[in-house]
Amino acid sequence: MEEISLTDEHAKRLISVNSSILGHFHFSAAVSQGWIVAFLLAWLGSSQLLLWRFLDIAPALAFALGGLVIAGLCVFTVKTTKDSRSIGMGTLMTCFLVALGLLLLSGEGRFFYANVDWQVRFAVLRDMGINPWPFVYTTRPDPDLLRAPIGMFLVPALVFKALGPRAADIALLVQNATLVALLLALGSQLFVDRRSRLIGLTVFLLFSGMDAIGDLLMQGMLTGHMEDWAEIQYSSTITLLFWVPQHAIAGWAGAVGYMLLREGRLPLAPWLAMLPLTALWSPLGLMGAMPFVALAGLRTLIARALRLRDFVAPAASLILCMPSLIYLSAASDNVGLHFQPIPFIQWLLFQSFETLPYLIPLAIAGRSARFGQDSLWLAFAWLLLIPFVQIGWSTDFMMRGSITALTLVAVMVSDHIAQKGERRRWLLIVLAIGSLTGLAEIRRAFVEPAAPEVRCSFFKAWDQTFSAFPKGSYLAPVDDVPTPIRPVDPARASANEPVRCWTGSWNLPFDPRNVPSGREDGVK
Repeated sequence: MEEISLTDEHAKRLISVNSSILGHFHFSAAVSQGWIVAFLLAWLGSSQLLLWRFLDIAPALAFALGGLVIAGLCVFTVKTTKDSRSIGMGTLMTCFLVALGLLLLSGEGRFFYANVDWQVRFAVLRDMGINPWPFVYTTRPDPDLLRAPIGMFLVPALVFKALGPRAADIALLVQNATLVALLLALGSQLFVDRRSRLIGLTVFLLFSGMDAIGDLLMQGMLTGHMEDWAEIQYSSTITLLFWVPQHAIAGWAGAVGYMLLREGRLPLAPWLAMLPLTALWSPLGLMGAMPFVALAGLRTLIARALRLRDFVAPAASLILCMPSLIYLSAASDNVGLHFQPIPFIQWLLFQSFETLPYLIPLAIAGRSARFGQDSLWLAFAWLLLIPFVQIGWSTDFMMRGSITALTLVAVMVSDHIAQKGERRRWLLIVLAIGSLTGLAEIRRAFVEPAAPEVRCSFFKAWDQTFSAFPKGSYLAPVDDVPTPIRPVDPARASANEPVRCWTGSWNLPFDPRNVPSGREDGVK
């Protein structure tokens, strides 16, 4: 056999090859921020195309064009954010494990107890999985179209059709955990080192008003869902994850994008392009981001930094979202905007425990507040005023429209907790009391049985717990749906209902907000 000798030239080539391989692995150990934003754009954009299929309103060419728009937005995002800091795989994995763990405890995947709202959501997912697209309900005299922010259910419903209900449960869990993890990872870029990141993550997860004090004051005990003590509420981070992850994802997308923009880490155009895509997940969460969009736009105009791309990219996204915006506004007579009168004493007491313990120290800090005083004062004004705004029959707007502002406040609070001083000690006390709110939500996962499979339609599931409330937030009479998005020949959803919506017992078939946290004998 011929002897193989390693010459200097061979050695140089080998070193060169090894260096490129190592360089590749070094590169792959971190992900550019632009790629993460592009992934969010792609996933949220795909929801728009799936809605077109759900309604069966677009030809194949429209899907091709829509796909090109989404691809163009993704490429544009990667190119315009190429100078941003990369995010390590360790950070991404940590964020994913945190998100996955919390969403598991929330009942997604049905490994643990799920709050009563999920009775309806699992039924909606089932309806979208077993019925051909498009379909209408025929339970009432006039056919009804499912008209709701269904962005969260579209991909899991396809998994349901292909692999069955259990796979759909897991798909929903993995999808939401991934999106929350990516937003947490983007948020990590707001902090300069590992210590500040850990503090920021801890503060964000524990963040809540001092609901425990309000609960003791009004109820004389700690209840299972403390935030309802004033009959109006802002939701803690854990509450959002456990009850309304779709609203949280939309609101956090607005908040993280705004903060990265103010830090100079994300251009204006990709953030503006992403926001309309979140409407199909939560129009209320999107509305809560709008004041900060206005502030960002005003600052850009004053700085004379507005570019053509800041118009083109959001315009392309908005055109892509037009069917979903029309869909969400269809037959919305019962979901209008109202003034909600709140007695001054009730409002002042609520703000005294929910926002002022955080906002006053931040206001005193003045110029040391992160993201500028204008951001702080806008969040201050927004949180003080939105309790008086009502959309529909519930207080959902103040709970979901506050997400973006509260996230900014949480990050500002984490900055001060990372420092020493009197302000830090006070904020730690407030945060410690506030953390009881989220811990009470987590507690329920360990003391109540896991959520069973829902086997009935939306109608029957709704009537199990919410029969006293109108169904207008989920339904629209087909005849009232605008012609461009009205299904032409929809299937009729099956009217066959089981005797019971689920096997076994779903503990607390009424709202657990009315159940004391120390009570062991829940209603079966």
